Amino acid sequence: MKYRQPSLRLLSCVFASALWCASPAHAIVNGTSTTSFTAVGELGGASGVLIADNWVLTAAHVANGLTVGSSSFDSLSGASLIDAVYTFSSAAFPNNDIALVHLTTALDTATPILNDQVIKNNQVASLGTLTMATAQNQTPNGFATTLASGAIITNTQNNVTSTVNWLITDGQAYLQGGDSGSALFKGVVSDSAGSLLLGIASAALTGDTGNSEGSAFVQVANYKSWINATMASSGQKAIWASSVPEPSTLALYAMAGLAILAFRTGHFGRNG
Repeated sequence: MKYRQPSLRLLSCVFASALWCASPAHAIVNGTSTTSFTAVGELGGASGVLIADNWVLTAAHVANGLTVGSSSFDSLSGASLIDAVYTFSSAAFPNNDIALVHLTTALDTATPILNDQVIKNNQVASLGTLTMATAQNQTPNGFATTLASGAIITNTQNNVTSTVNWLITDGQAYLQGGDSGSALFKGVVSDSAGSLLLGIASAALTGDTGNSEGSAFVQVANYKSWINATMASSGQKAIWASSVPEPSTLALYAMAGLAILAFRTGHFGRNG
C-alpha cells in the first residue's frame, strides 16, 4: 500500500492557540456516544487510558499540559488527581508522542490488554475492523469503528524527520480537537475491559484540501520496555498480550480429573 504523506494536526485543545478545536456532541466524527469504555477518561482537556490501578497512558503532548497536584483523570470508574508525569525521553511532537501519568488514588476498574506485537505496513490489511474510543466532549464517552490504512515509523514534515511509530486509520471515522490520548482497540468492542489496546491517539491527518484523511495512533508495542520500567517504580505493571496467563498442561489434567470426580460423585449419589 502506498501511503501519501498528509499534513498533521494536533488533537488536544491544550494547545488551542495553534490548533483547530471543536466541542461537538460526539467528539469522534461519525462516532456514537456510549456509557462504556470505563478505562478511557478525560485528562487535561484531552483523554487518557487507565492501564493499571494508578497508571494512565496518554499522548506526550497531552501530558506536557498537565499540572501535578491539580490536574486529574476523570472516568466512569472514578476520578483521581495526578501526582507524577513521565514522558518518553525523546518525546517532542510528533516524535515519540507517548507518556505515562501516575494517579494519587487507585481506580478499581478492569483495564485493557496492551498489544506487544509491532504492526508493520504489510500487516495492516489483516487487522480487520478496529474501535476508537475517547472521553473528551462525550456524554460521557464516544466510540466508532474504523479500519487501518497504514503503519509508519518515521514522519517527515518541513524537512524534519521524526520517529512517530504510528498506526494510521482511515477517514470514515476520525478524531478531532480534544481527542489526543484516546484509545484504539483491535476488533469491534463495546468496552475497554480486556480489549486489546493497539495505540494512543496522537494526531489528525489532513490532505491538501484540508479534509480529514484519518487519525494517527502511537503503537504501544513500540514502548513496552519503557512502559514496564516506568511502572515498575510503583510495583505495578500493565497486562501485555503475551503475558495473559494460559492454563498449563498439568492444570488442564487437574481440571479434567476434578470434572471426572464430580461426575462420578454425582452418578453414585443418584444411585446410592
